[in-house]
Amino acid sequence: MRTYLRLLLPLATFAGLLTACGSSAGLPSVTPSVAISSPSSNSTVNLSAGKEIAIGFNTNYTIKAPGTCAGADTCGHVYVLVDNSSCNAPSLPYNTLASSSPTSANLGLCAMATGMHTIILELHHDDGTVVTTLLGTPVKTQVTITAR
Repeated sequence: MRTYLRLLLPLATFAGLLTACGSSAGLPSVTPSVAISSPSSNSTVNLSAGKEIAIGFNTNYTIKAPGTCAGADTCGHVYVLVDNSSCNAPSLPYNTLASSSPTSANLGLCAMATGMHTIILELHHDDGTVVTTLLGTPVKTQVTITAR
């Protein structure tokens, strides 16, 4: 009898969890994603005169300027980070704020514009908070490039 109870309790707990999770209320209507389409990882890119490089990306979110999404759930903008936060614009949490693709990364904000850099794109809600996966990790993508 005790063996059955030991098996029954975990099954009942699992069934309760499934029931609690059975509703789709609160779950996102879209699994958020962002991907860099150019440049490709491990590529060499030429800097513009302003020490910028073009970054092409795709996302299943509607990308707009901050504060212009009018409450839409899957609308926001993208933070462009270079070498994590090492090359951020002064007093800002990003290198460049992207509200469309392509965008740019300003390598002139780095200690050395030429050389190897990691470009990270991070998806943000209209209010600036980071978009996260169901596991709570930021929705982001990255490539490593060499600038010359």
